[in-house]
Amino acid sequence: MSQAALLQTDLPLPLARRGKVRDVYDVDADHLLLVTTDRISAFDVVMSEAIPYKGAVLTQLTAWWLAQLPADIPHHLITADTDEII
Repeated sequence: MSQAALLQTDLPLPLARRGKVRDVYDVDADHLLLVTTDRISAFDVVMSEAIPYKGAVLTQLTAWWLAQLPADIPHHLITADTDEII
């Protein structure tokens, strides 16, 4: 079974910007929602092909590495748990 790749998001929030790999939404005055898609960027070019689950893997890698930081070092992540978002 093949999974369709997430190339673009369309959420009911104001789109702040669409980058090469991430879509950024304004949640409120103090919070942004970063959605990492499956788009591939290399040499400053977004490729036409995508890799299914690439965005999910990158998000979980980021969450893991940020969890390794000592508690007194601030970072941007609030949660990567999709059940807690919005």
